Amino acid sequence: MNRFNAWLLCLMLAGCSTLPVGVVAPKVSVAAVDIKSLGLFEQRFDLGLRVTNPNDFDLKIEGLDFDLEVNGRPFAKGLSSTSAMIPAASSTIMHVEAITESKNIISQVKTMPFDMLKEGVPYKVKGRVKTDKTDWMPFEHKGVYGADTKPKGQKT
Repeated sequence: MNRFNAWLLCLMLAGCSTLPVGVVAPKVSVAAVDIKSLGLFEQRFDLGLRVTNPNDFDLKIEGLDFDLEVNGRPFAKGLSSTSAMIPAASSTIMHVEAITESKNIISQVKTMPFDMLKEGVPYKVKGRVKTDKTDWMPFEHKGVYGADTKPKGQKT
């Protein structure tokens, strides 16, 4: 029995040695939104997600899924198996398809103040990303899309 336990311990230690140490989840934010198609029941968008690799080694993104909230309300969902290699300490834009239902668009139109379009629209993107180093890792980011980046008082 001792021989079996020693063998089992060796297998477990060998398995643990392949686990990544200190892998930090990529940061994901919205960089671009383009209309892909408009239908009666659903709409499709090409969403440019900026994926930032904070690690000191390259990271291969193998897939991601996400939910996008706009102005505190559910807006769109997406799932992608598109892969991308992100060099250490850098970022890239991944284009993914996001799908929304008409009821979400109608809800946004009813509740979003017109001035918000000038000031930028608050959003939250959350989900999980699959990398070559780990299984699925969660991410969440809050931001403002389309915010005017000029200093206040500056004329165009």
